[in-house]
Amino acid sequence: MKLNKYVGGSIAALAAAAIAVGSVLPAQADPTRPYAAAGSDTIQDVWNALTNDGAASPFGDIASYDAFDGSGVAADTVMIKPKTLAPWVTRPSGSGDGVKSLSASWNSANHIFKTKDLFTSSAIDFARSSGGPSVSGSALTFIPFARDAVSIAFNPTTGLTSLDLTTAQIKELYSGVDDSANSVVTFVSGQPQINGVAVHPKLPQAASGTRKFFLAAAGVTALASYVDGAATFGENNGTFIPNDGDLVPFSAGQWIAQANGQIPGLENTTTGLALAAINGQAAVNGTAPTITPGALYGTATLGNYTAPPATGVGAFSRDTYDVIPTQFLSGTPKQANLVAALTSGLNGASQKTTIKKYGFGTLSYLTDASKYLSSAYTN
Repeated sequence: MKLNKYVGGSIAALAAAAIAVGSVLPAQADPTRPYAAAGSDTIQDVWNALTNDGAASPFGDIASYDAFDGSGVAADTVMIKPKTLAPWVTRPSGSGDGVKSLSASWNSANHIFKTKDLFTSSAIDFARSSGGPSVSGSALTFIPFARDAVSIAFNPTTGLTSLDLTTAQIKELYSGVDDSANSVVTFVSGQPQINGVAVHPKLPQAASGTRKFFLAAAGVTALASYVDGAATFGENNGTFIPNDGDLVPFSAGQWIAQANGQIPGLENTTTGLALAAINGQAAVNGTAPTITPGALYGTATLGNYTAPPATGVGAFSRDTYDVIPTQFLSGTPKQANLVAALTSGLNGASQKTTIKKYGFGTLSYLTDASKYLSSAYTN
């Protein structure tokens, strides 16, 4: 749960044009800020810093909408109005919703978000996504944004003050399938324990990119009955694991940004919690207020990553993405300006400083189209 000021239905107009997006004046039908973004909770706060501070930010022409309202819970009754001529629509809560709302915005004849919301006036220009494509195709392009890692946040209790879990042990916890060769994770009356201590594995809401990525990295294809697969709470929110032994996947970047406590308006939900290592690799290093990325991110823990991370089971580092309609790559001047902002525009020193301040690693291949991923529109 992050307390950002732009969680309401609309965002106030700001006078200054974005430095990186360019000084294109919106047409009369456009809102004051002609670009709108929605989707991932994981990278919403760093994008808020890049955009929603208005004239003081480098991308003030972009309105970036939070994944959740102040409740931190996904609900179809919570609405936003992305642009002046767009209708009020259900807030896209998470990466999956962001990509679906982008699809509904640019292929509205074939895609309706949340089965009822018809996005018009090209309401969303890009989606924030904490994971890659879920379907094949070429209508959408996933442009790498920043490096992250996903670990497990847990509520410590007696006998469970630190954790270093293997991929196989995480799979046991979330699938409920016992591995008799492993004595760390065991089951008593069908309920999981770690080293004899009862634990309660949880997952964030279904549209969460962090949830999808974490389960794929752990090799989990079917959830244990004790894992609430229909949960509606948002990702990266420690207030939803209040009990001893509770555990949930958590973005290491979000953990750093929250725990360091150096960002005004960003609520720290990590107090009293701990973050697990995975396969012997720490997700973060140090203590607040100077926590930094750990080895779980990859080899360049404090630097600029030069290649995408490994993927598949056992890979808990990830690139996050900005998703655009592929037509933008050869589109109108307005669309070209947005592409420039999301690629070369993020290579500036101030932008990299902001990205690192929010716990993420910067990428050297933002302008390398060979590193982009493709997807069809999705419902």
